[in-house]
Amino acid sequence: MFFSLGLVDWCICLAVLSSSIILGLYLAVRKKSSADSASFFLADRSLPWPLVGASLFATNIGAEHLVGLSGDAYRYGLSAGTVELTTCWCLGFAAVFLFPFYIRNRVFTTPEFLETRYHPLARVLFSGLMLAISVTTKMAFHLYAGALVLRGLVGWDVMTVVWVMGGVAACVTIIGGFTAVAYTDSIQTGIIILGCTVMLFTGLHRVGGWHELALRVPHAVHIAKPYDDPNYPFWGVILTAIYAGTFYWGVDQVNVQRVLGARNIQQARWGAMFTVLLKLSPVFIFALPGVIALALFPGRESKTTFVTLLNELLPTGIRGLLLAALMASLIGSTLSVMNSVSTLAVRDFVLHFRPRTGERAQVLLGRFAIVAATLLGIMAAYAVYKTPDGLYKYLQAVTLYLTLPVAPAIVFGILSKKVTAAGALASVLVGSVFGVVFVIDQLIGAGAGSRLFPWLHANPLTLNYTYRGLWGTIACIITLFAVSSFTRKTDPAKLEQLTINWRGQAERFRGIFDWRLQLAILSVITVALYCLLW
Repeated sequence: MFFSLGLVDWCICLAVLSSSIILGLYLAVRKKSSADSASFFLADRSLPWPLVGASLFATNIGAEHLVGLSGDAYRYGLSAGTVELTTCWCLGFAAVFLFPFYIRNRVFTTPEFLETRYHPLARVLFSGLMLAISVTTKMAFHLYAGALVLRGLVGWDVMTVVWVMGGVAACVTIIGGFTAVAYTDSIQTGIIILGCTVMLFTGLHRVGGWHELALRVPHAVHIAKPYDDPNYPFWGVILTAIYAGTFYWGVDQVNVQRVLGARNIQQARWGAMFTVLLKLSPVFIFALPGVIALALFPGRESKTTFVTLLNELLPTGIRGLLLAALMASLIGSTLSVMNSVSTLAVRDFVLHFRPRTGERAQVLLGRFAIVAATLLGIMAAYAVYKTPDGLYKYLQAVTLYLTLPVAPAIVFGILSKKVTAAGALASVLVGSVFGVVFVIDQLIGAGAGSRLFPWLHANPLTLNYTYRGLWGTIACIITLFAVSSFTRKTDPAKLEQLTINWRGQAERFRGIFDWRLQLAILSVITVALYCLLW
C-alpha cells in the first residue's frame, strides 16, 4: 500500500519543509553562527528556553515515532507508548543534578566532563565510543529507517533517499552549525505536532470519540501490561527509564548538546521542562492514532498503519502536511547527530592532541568532520540495507547495552565525592561484560541462548531486555562504590566544582517561574495520565 498524494499534497509538503530549512539557515547566518567554535558548536551558548526545549524534542522524534509507534499501538495497544511519559522523571533528574555541572564547567561535550572529573583517558575513550555509536548506529538508523519508511509510503528507492537525506542534513549543518540545527528543529517541532494533532482529532471524530473507541477495542486503550508481558511490561518499561532514560537525556551528547547551548542554567532547566511538556503528547498524537486505526480498520498489517491512517482518514492537503511532518522528523534527528559528531571529533580529539588549534580551524575541521561522518553514516546505512536481519539488529543491540555502563560513572561522579577514577573504570568494565553477554544472547537466538546462558532465560525478570539492563546497571553501581571505597580518593579541592554539595543552601524559590514548581506540576500530570490510561 502506497501513500495517495496529489499535486496539492506535494506542493504543501515541499513548501512547508523547504521553508522551515531556509528560515533556519537564514536565522543562523544572521546570527553569524560560524564566527568561532562556540558559535558553530553551541550557538554561542545563547539559546533561550523555547529553542532548547523544542530542539530536544525534535532530536528525540524520528520515523520510529510517527510510523513505528502507531504500528506498535495497532498491534499492542497504548502500552507501546508507555516509555514516552517517563521523560518527566529522567529528564527532570538530569535537570536537577547533571546539567548544572556541565554548564558551570562550560564544557562542550559530556566526555570533556569525564576528563575534568576523572582522567584525560576517560574522555578520549568515551568520546571514541560515542563517535562510533553515533555514526554507525544513530546516523545509520535514522537514514536507513527514514528511507525504509519513505519506500513503504511512496515507493522511493532506499539508497537514493539515504543519499538525499544525508546530503540535505549535512549541508544545513555545515552552513549554519548548531544555530541552524536548533532553529530548524524548533520550526519542525511545530510542524510535527500540528500535523499529528490534526490526524488524531480527525480519527477520534471518525470513530465517535474516546468512549466509542474504548467500547470497540477495550484491550488496546490501557497502557499497563503485566510484569511478564514479552513486549511492553509496564514496570519493566518504567524501570528502564531509571537507567536508559538517565543516559539518554542526561549523558548522551546528541541530547545534552542542546542544553549546553542554553544562555544559562535557568534557561537550560526551563527548556528541559518545556521538553517534558511536549513529551506528554506522543502517547496521544503518535500512539493513539494506531489504536484508532485498529478500531476503524481491523485485520490490516500493523506496519501499514500510518499509511492507512493517511489514506483513509485525511483529505488532500492535510496528507501533504503529514508527509512534511514525517520528513521533518527524519531530517531533524539526522541534523542533531551530525552536529554532535562534529563537536565530539573536534573538541575531544583535535584539541586533545593539538590544543593550540585556532577558532577558524576548529570550525573548518568541524565541517570536514560532518562530511566524513555523513559518508560513513551512508556506508553504515548501506551495510544495514544489505543485511537488515543481521547487522541492523547487532547495531541496535550494541547501542542499548554497551553505552549504558557509562551512565553510573557520570551520574554518581556528580552525586558523590566518594567515587574514584578506579571505581569508575571498574564499573564500566563490569557493565561492558554484561553488555557483551546480553548482545551475544540476543544475536544467537532464544534456542542457543537458553543453552549457553540458561540463567538469562529462567524467568521474565531475566529474559526481557528492560529487566536485563536494570540488573546490569545495579551491578555497575555496586562495583563503582565497592572499588571506590578501597582506592585512592580524589583531591577534595578538585571536587568542589564537580560534585554536589548536599549541605549547601537551596536555590531561592521564584514562584510560578521556578522550574522546580514546573517539574512538580508536570510530575503530577504524568502520574494522572498513567492513572487515566491504566
